[in-house]
Amino acid sequence: MKKKLSVKDTDAHAVVKSMASALGIDYLDHKYECIVDLPKEFGQGSVKSYDFKDGFGVVHTNYKLTKDFHFELAKGMVHPLKLIFNVGDVYHHKLENFEKYTEINFSEVLVVASTPSNNHHFIIPSQADSDLFSIEVNRKLFESRIIDFTEEMDAEMATLFRDLNGVIPFAYKGSFSYDIGVMIEEFKNCGLKGMNRYIYLEAKAYEIFSSFLEQYLDDFKKPDKRSIFRQNQTRFIKQAAVFIKQNMENLPSVQGLAQKFGLSVNILQGGFRSIYGMSVNEYIQNERLLRIKELLEQSEHSISEITYLVGLNSKSYLSKIFLERYSMTPTEFRSRMKRNEGTN
Repeated sequence: MKKKLSVKDTDAHAVVKSMASALGIDYLDHKYECIVDLPKEFGQGSVKSYDFKDGFGVVHTNYKLTKDFHFELAKGMVHPLKLIFNVGDVYHHKLENFEKYTEINFSEVLVVASTPSNNHHFIIPSQADSDLFSIEVNRKLFESRIIDFTEEMDAEMATLFRDLNGVIPFAYKGSFSYDIGVMIEEFKNCGLKGMNRYIYLEAKAYEIFSSFLEQYLDDFKKPDKRSIFRQNQTRFIKQAAVFIKQNMENLPSVQGLAQKFGLSVNILQGGFRSIYGMSVNEYIQNERLLRIKELLEQSEHSISEITYLVGLNSKSYLSKIFLERYSMTPTEFRSRMKRNEGTN
């Protein structure tokens, strides 16, 4: 048996309140933050809404359902523009007049605008770990925030924001950036209270919003010209990091490394900075120094042999970078290790 609900979404709080009403349960109202916990017969989890100024808000749904959950957003009203970031399992969405549902997977974002007669339909599969983070923008109220900037916007994006009465349907699916994924987790895990919590959450929601607008423009560049690292490219960056560790003696150039993993140099560099906090060459240098230290401690290889094993051409350069990191030469480090072993 399927569960089906009709939910109003004139603003972020309306989602929680109408869902609570449809389910016949109470919700918690903490001024700008509302929460409804699902009844046990539906599953487990909650829906939270955050209502900020000028028609800007967030709806965060996080639940696991006992049965497939079909819900639609009520017809006959102007719905907010939605940026729905999926940080959980797959779900399906379509506008009523569209023929097919669109499958939205982990790390994908759906930007969607409905019309009063062409409303949203969602299917949330049972037993899925559903985790949706949706930025909701009432464009009529939000107009005062962006009216001075629409002339500078991409033409399609400007048209989307200027559609104050929601008469033009729009749907776009893409992958969101790794950094946006981090920001969403920071929003969800905020431990602040009171005014500080409100200020932090509003600022973080705007940071996610502005980061996505920048990424949206990046999406339309040719793949080798893109510069923003996407969440779904994380595994390739981590594979590249493992490859560096395992092939230190014969590494390709940064461009060769990018080609090996099907990434542009910009994406590879952006990925390493996002995940490891350093460029590719800085990461290689760091791993080399760790490997040099390990070989000095655990092997009898000469400094010349170690130079070759870590992919360097100069013993003097190895000594130079080791001295800069550890404040002693490799020979001094090895001697100290042996003295310590003798003492022990």
